[in-house]
Amino acid sequence: MYSSALALLLKKDISPKTHEGTLRQLAKEYVKTGLLSKESYDFLYNGRETRNDSSYDYSKTFTEEDAENLILEAEKFINEVETLL
Repeated sequence: MYSSALALLLKKDISPKTHEGTLRQLAKEYVKTGLLSKESYDFLYNGRETRNDSSYDYSKTFTEEDAENLILEAEKFINEVETLL
């Protein structure tokens, strides 16, 4: 999802240096203007949180259902982004 978000921002010659910058710019350029749904933005935002938890919170556990839901959300996000590219 992150790479897809970067590709979408690059379409407008925007190249954020951080994940936070990517989220901020995506919201400004695409969500607030109605080009990208808030639902898809939330998928990206929550995916980032999950990624951080999996990398840094060693007590956090994930189920197969968690993984399947994240995959479905990623597919929806990427499909919507592809329509904008």
